[in-house]
Amino acid sequence: MRNLDLSILEKVPEPNLKVILEIEPLAPLSMVSELPGSYYKTLKSPDKKMLCGLFENILGWHINLADRKAIIKELTTLRKKQAKKNPQLEFVDRTKGSTYSPLLMDYFDIILPVIPATGFYDDLWSKAYRRADADVHPKGTFNLDYRIIPLKRQQPRDKDKPQKIDNAALFDFFKKNVDSYPLYYSTPTSREYVFVKGKYQIQIAIDSDLYKMLCDRLTCENIGYLGSSEGWIDLKFEQL
Repeated sequence: MRNLDLSILEKVPEPNLKVILEIEPLAPLSMVSELPGSYYKTLKSPDKKMLCGLFENILGWHINLADRKAIIKELTTLRKKQAKKNPQLEFVDRTKGSTYSPLLMDYFDIILPVIPATGFYDDLWSKAYRRADADVHPKGTFNLDYRIIPLKRQQPRDKDKPQKIDNAALFDFFKKNVDSYPLYYSTPTSREYVFVKGKYQIQIAIDSDLYKMLCDRLTCENIGYLGSSEGWIDLKFEQL
């Protein structure tokens, strides 16, 4: 695994280079910006936070949440020092809306997005859940270790629905045999997708160092996605 170069985060952000970001979707996209309820509604075009995730993905910044929080803590302290000369430099944690904590938001701005003709449709998407503190986990998963199935069938039945195990008994059985259940269970969720005829043309102002880092990566590995891991895209930069 290559070492990540995060040194750009130490410099003062200077998003003053104007470029066109051209995004060609290779599959339908589902770009959900806020925490959804039972329906995942897509954006028509990627917002700034989504582009930030795309840039970090291209750079290989696959950093877990705990490490991101530690980096953000250091960035907050650093930006406070830098903000003594320029108050606009104070770091703002933009984790709100998802568990993703962006690190490069201060290094670019969206100026003007040009959106191609779009169409929309709904489809079912399988979402992974984990709830080890309630009986919804053993009820939600279709899989478990075959060796405990006979034991499960011996558990007390629900008084009103004898074909089902009593809820309390099921939860107790689950806690005793948690290692025999999968870590996650899935549930079908309604999700909206957008497909486009053409390409997104997004004018952005970007820090020149970040621009160079992205261009260097794209020369050898042009792989990225938007919104979900199935939303593969091809992207190019054009300097104005």
